[in-house]
Amino acid sequence: MKKIAQAVQLIGAGSVLLVAAQAHASGYHFGVQSVSAQGMANSNAAEAADASVVFYNPAGITHLEGTNFTGALIVVDPHITASNVKASRTGVPAASFTGGNGGEPTSPVVVPQMYLTHQVNDQLFLGLGLFVPFGDKTKWDSNWAGRYNGINLELETFAFNPEIAYKINDQFSIGAGVTAQYMKAKFSKAIIAGVLPAVPPRLVDGQLNYDGDDWGYGFNLGATFTVDPSLRFGVAYRSSISNSLSGEAKGNVVASGAPIAALTSHGTIELDTPESFSLNVFKQVNEQIALTADYTRTYHSKLQEIKLVLANGNSATIPQKWNDTNRYSVGMSYKVSDPLKLRFGLAFDESPVPSDNLRIAGLPDSDRIWYSFGINYAINKDTSIDAAYTYVDIKDSSMNTFEETSKTTTRADFSSYANIFGLQVNYKF
Repeated sequence: MKKIAQAVQLIGAGSVLLVAAQAHASGYHFGVQSVSAQGMANSNAAEAADASVVFYNPAGITHLEGTNFTGALIVVDPHITASNVKASRTGVPAASFTGGNGGEPTSPVVVPQMYLTHQVNDQLFLGLGLFVPFGDKTKWDSNWAGRYNGINLELETFAFNPEIAYKINDQFSIGAGVTAQYMKAKFSKAIIAGVLPAVPPRLVDGQLNYDGDDWGYGFNLGATFTVDPSLRFGVAYRSSISNSLSGEAKGNVVASGAPIAALTSHGTIELDTPESFSLNVFKQVNEQIALTADYTRTYHSKLQEIKLVLANGNSATIPQKWNDTNRYSVGMSYKVSDPLKLRFGLAFDESPVPSDNLRIAGLPDSDRIWYSFGINYAINKDTSIDAAYTYVDIKDSSMNTFEETSKTTTRADFSSYANIFGLQVNYKF
C-alpha cells in the first residue's frame, strides 16, 4: 500500500498539465478585454476610443478628456470536438483504453471588464483597469479515452491595473502601470498508480485532482505619437507575471472499482505568463471612415516546461517548448450617422504549440482567424453603447502525446471554433 501511495505522488507530479483551457486567443490568453476593440478584432488601440484603452496602452488615456467609465460584459461560447481518440500504454502490461471521444468539453463563459480614467490637469492623467487576462475551462467526460491526459481543467484570473500617464506635448504621451494578478487553477485526470501482481497483471487505476492559486505582480508601459488630428501611432509593452500556484494535489487509487488508497500532498507549479509588445496605428480617412491596424508579438517561449513540485520532494517536468507568436489585425469603422458607427475587424493569430506531440487535451491550441463586427451607438453626448460579435475560426489540430510516467500515449483530432458576444457601456462624467 505504501508503494501505491508513493506512486500516486510521483505520477501525480508527472501528470501536471498547463493551467489553462481552450481559449479564443492563442496560448491561454482570454483575448477580449474591450467590446469596442472586439468589434475591430483588437486592432484599434491607437484610436483610444474609450476608457478600455487602459488595457491596451496606458499612454492612450491622455486622449480622453475628463472622467470616463467603461463597463463590459463578454460572453464566450467555445466549441471543441474530439474525434479518433485513442489511448494506449506501453510496458507491462500493455493496454488500450476506451471510453469515447469526451462529449462536449466546453460551455459558455461570462466575463466582466471595467475601466476608469481621470484627467487631473492638461498633462496628467490617471487610469484603472479591472479585467480578466487569462482563463476558460474544459471538462471532458470522466471516462473518455483521453482521460489519462486530462479530464477537468479550470483557470480563473483577475487583474487590478492602476496607471498614470503624462502628455508631454500635443504630439507625445507616455504612460505606465502596475498589475496585481490573482490566478486560480483546478485540474483533474486519470492516473495509473501501479500494477497488481495478478495473472494477467492488472493496472491500478485512480484520479489526480490539483487545486492551486497565487498572486503575481507586473507592469505595463506605453507611448503614443500624434502626427496630426487624423493620424496616431501607439506602442505598448505588458510584462510577464510570475505566479507560484500553491495548493493541494489529491490522489485516489481504485482497484476492482473500489477505492483502496488516498493521498493528499502540497504541490506548487511555477508559471510565468508571457510578455507582449504591440505596435498600432489609427487613421481618420474622412468624416465617415477610420482605419486601424495592430501588430502584437507575444513571448510564449517563456513556457518551455511545466514543473510540479510536491512537498515530499518528488517532482516532474512536462516539456512544452512553446514558440513566440505574432498577431496581425486590421479594422475599419464607418460613421453611418451622428449616433451610429459600425466597426469591422479581421485578425490572424498564431498558435505557440510547436507540434502534435506537445499538444494537450486541455489546450488543443491552433492558429486562428477572427471575423469581427460591432456597432457603437451614442445615446447622448455623455453615454454610448457598444455591441460586438466575433466568429473565431480555429484551424483543425491533432495530438499525439506521450507521458513518460504513465507510459501512455493519447492520440486525437480536434475541430474547434468560438462565438464571442460583447456588450459595453461608456459614460463620460
